[in-house]
Amino acid sequence: MAYLIKSADVYTNTELSIVDGKCIIKPISGNIGSLSGLYSKDGEFNRQANRYIFYQKAVKQAKDINPLTQALKHYYTFLEDNNLEWDVFPTIKRMKPTYLFRSHLLKAIKNEDLAASTASTRMNYIVKYYKWLMYEGYLRVSDPKAAPFITEFVGKSRDDMLAHTSKEFSVETTDLRIKVPRDSNSKNIRPLKPLSLENFKILVRYFPHITEELKLQIMIAVGTGLRIQEVATLTLEAIETATPFAESEHIYSVTVGPNNGVQTKFGIKRTIEMSSSLLKEIKKYMISDRRFKRVNKLKNLEPSKRKTSESLLDALNRSEKHEPLFVSSHGYPATSKVIESRWIELKKQIKKEHPKFDHRFHDLRSTYATYRLHDLLENNLPQSQILNLLMMWMGHRNERTTWKYLNYLEQKETFKTKLGLLSQIMHDVIEEEEYE
Repeated sequence: MAYLIKSADVYTNTELSIVDGKCIIKPISGNIGSLSGLYSKDGEFNRQANRYIFYQKAVKQAKDINPLTQALKHYYTFLEDNNLEWDVFPTIKRMKPTYLFRSHLLKAIKNEDLAASTASTRMNYIVKYYKWLMYEGYLRVSDPKAAPFITEFVGKSRDDMLAHTSKEFSVETTDLRIKVPRDSNSKNIRPLKPLSLENFKILVRYFPHITEELKLQIMIAVGTGLRIQEVATLTLEAIETATPFAESEHIYSVTVGPNNGVQTKFGIKRTIEMSSSLLKEIKKYMISDRRFKRVNKLKNLEPSKRKTSESLLDALNRSEKHEPLFVSSHGYPATSKVIESRWIELKKQIKKEHPKFDHRFHDLRSTYATYRLHDLLENNLPQSQILNLLMMWMGHRNERTTWKYLNYLEQKETFKTKLGLLSQIMHDVIEEEEYE
């Protein structure tokens, strides 16, 4: 299968010289950080794909190229597994590599191996990749029947403030697009599934049977609304930014972003809220012997034992600048994949006694947002102010994403519970453990 290798820092402006018969490349300026290079299963450097990755990072200044590199890796692995060439397009549509890849993604969705949204995103990246290949001349198409895809124009209804001037507008797309199912009630791409109070109590009852790390990771997700990747990459530097809100001595504001090592979505720096009780639990864990032992393993990790997976290399490089809050028992910085694996194991245990408990770790984020929204509404703040606050804490780029929580809460009376109650339930269980 195709694989990715993380490079050292890459520079857009370099100086080439020959010294003693050797070619020396000296960096001058334009440091764009490390890049993931795509290689074939035989170790061959993928020139066109890697030029596109470089283009996105250096020219388009993409904040996060990981989704792109994962899409390219998936596509080229598929080509290798099926003995297909990236630049050979028969006139028969069903035999073209791009259409075969689309069928492969649809099968993965059906088998629940891949989320529809992820499959759609990867297909879109491959389409953009081929558009670039044709524009740059790497792929020449003389016969329209031998093109990688067919361009289409789809009508979309408008719902903005100028909708009265034109009820519909056209969007350029292709016949390779993968439609993402929408929730029939709220029309959200990803339906919300926060934990009910009953399911939350069930979850917390399993706290005594899980690791200190997973327990705290769950508490952070529920108490702050951080995404799983953000929880995994939380750093001591970020925790040190905690400052009490002027309005409340029990709530702290914490800054997260790439500047203090936290891998936020889109690389956006933002402020989250954190209760004083949760901050206390985090600081207690920060100075625990259990964590110190793990951090020592990280600091003394031998180069030969440094794993080569892209996510771990990324985490190891960041840990040299920003000390991570969570480190595995083997001395590796926590990753979202590891947290997700531990969550799946926990869910399997819970489902043995409670078959209807079927939540993802990501649902802890929507749990925070839903209950926190109810808290804010009870304080009789203007809706615009409430949504602005929630949008800031959650790190949403689009108001519509935040609005769906309000729509959901209006439909679900059972979720009108204070977030403070969830925090109290968690901390009651932790105190019981300490006194046993």
